[in-house]
Amino acid sequence: MKLNELMNPRKNEWGFLQLQNCILNIAAYIDKLCKDHGIEYCLMGGSALGAVRHKGFIPWDDDLDIFMRPEDYEKFRTIFLTEGDQKNFYLQEWGASKGRVVMAKLRLNGSHYVEENLEGLDIHKGVFVDIFILHSCPDNIIEHWWQYLWSRYIVIKGLANRNYKRRGIIGNIILKPLGWLPNRFLLDFSIKQIYRKAKKETNYYCHYLGRAGYRKGLYKSSQFKKTKYLPFEKIKLKVPEKVEEYLNDRWGDYMAIPSKEQIIYYQHSCDWVAEGAPDGMDKNHKYVDEYNLIG
Repeated sequence: MKLNELMNPRKNEWGFLQLQNCILNIAAYIDKLCKDHGIEYCLMGGSALGAVRHKGFIPWDDDLDIFMRPEDYEKFRTIFLTEGDQKNFYLQEWGASKGRVVMAKLRLNGSHYVEENLEGLDIHKGVFVDIFILHSCPDNIIEHWWQYLWSRYIVIKGLANRNYKRRGIIGNIILKPLGWLPNRFLLDFSIKQIYRKAKKETNYYCHYLGRAGYRKGLYKSSQFKKTKYLPFEKIKLKVPEKVEEYLNDRWGDYMAIPSKEQIIYYQHSCDWVAEGAPDGMDKNHKYVDEYNLIG
């Protein structure tokens, strides 16, 4: 696939401009597919922050994340698998029904993006945009904690399945025995607990299948009822209508620039090629998506 030049001109200070342009081409395709079929999405986390603070990528960011509600993801999945551009893109599916790969990603065929802890696995390793599911969170505090704990179980079990080495002794003590259990142990049950309120209107949405903890992964549903377009490099992408309120709840002073140590901690890739990846990255390869991956 020939990539369009979608990045605003700037110094390639962090060495990511080519990668960011590749990611943005994937995001532009997602936006068009969603627009053509009435599917809602919005930028989340650092990608939403980049849209507000930098009018594009945070200069040192090496990924792009979006939110979809469960019903929008299911519609996106169906449309992509029936009439989407599968020659150029590969959908790594969120495993709500079969419990396969946990995190959804739309990947670019013919590209290469390796995360250190996934390097040896037989999964599609193309450059990607993350698609995270924004779940309804029970208003009842006990049900909320139940949902949160099963979400964290999925995260920890996924890390254990791929022999992830955590910082600190305690984390590794927890991970090791979980790695001895079958890969899909309680996974399907856990996913059902997360989806229990999927069709209910609640005061809060949540995303607990990432790095954010109990408080940081909880959002007012009113912030996401509508979306709006903001400039993102040379194109426009959707953010929550109340994006400033969302960012303030997530980070506080979100306009402050983090330290170099924080920046490096949140980067993902250890190796990438935007175009012309090694053999085996094409859409016809059958990838072994049975590791319950988180990432």
